[in-house]
Amino acid sequence: MTQQAPPRAPAAVTGLLWMTLTASCYAVSYILLRLLSDDIGIYELTFLRSCIACLFLGPWLLATRPRAIRVTRWKLYTVRSAVTYAAMMCTVYGVVHVQIADVTSLLLASPLFTVLFAAVFLKEKVGFHRWMALLAGIAGALLIIRPGFAEITFASFAGLFAAFGYGISNASTKALTGTDHPDAVAFWMYALIIPISAIPAAVHWTTPGWNHMPLIVLLGLLTMLSQYSMARAFRAADTSVVLPAHYLQMPFAAGLAFLILAQVPSVWVWPGAAIIAASAYYTVIRERRAVKG
Repeated sequence: MTQQAPPRAPAAVTGLLWMTLTASCYAVSYILLRLLSDDIGIYELTFLRSCIACLFLGPWLLATRPRAIRVTRWKLYTVRSAVTYAAMMCTVYGVVHVQIADVTSLLLASPLFTVLFAAVFLKEKVGFHRWMALLAGIAGALLIIRPGFAEITFASFAGLFAAFGYGISNASTKALTGTDHPDAVAFWMYALIIPISAIPAAVHWTTPGWNHMPLIVLLGLLTMLSQYSMARAFRAADTSVVLPAHYLQMPFAAGLAFLILAQVPSVWVWPGAAIIAASAYYTVIRERRAVKG
């Protein structure tokens, strides 16, 4: 009698490929933000990328699954979008004012904060091991920022603040995907960011030139693709399987920043990023075991 193993490998490979695409989209979008920020303000960039992401995702969602776009948990959607907007602003501010590798490495802490806020808002149990992983991740972030040894500004902490905000956003997303379709969850995040970001964008508005339009459209497309591919990655395989590919955004972004912007990361960025990534991955592994237990 031959034993047929469940087809886990194809699902894992599919999930890793989707998450690799996510990491690539994030990395390229950071470079585009840096290039566009010379002529366009961060408020306007955040508004425009959300508008274009909705223009790509909205019609496709209406054409393929129109019923999925109808949701009911508007309070949670609104809170998530407001927090995501703040995190996006911190990300853009950091990308514009410090090296992209520094910001990207600090953003790797978002899974740690996701677990923390899942405990606070979703009443999930967080044990000793996860608290230790969170502290280790913060230590890795401090190794990158090096307070007392390097000049400390808001931009230095911007990536960490963004990771904090994305932690709240991810915990909210986790709750919303329990009742709503992942595509609708992604669409409404950007759709609600548009009115939130409209007034700051209008106050600081600079009309983009035609030479900016290809990069702006590409930025919006990558913004949409990053969320779309991430949702597909988590649907294909467990978080613990696909998360390592998510961390590829750091070397991808650092490599592109070196090639295009001639940015050379500090020697402290790599060990700090490794500590943060290891802590976050350990947290996800513990979460998976707890669910199985």
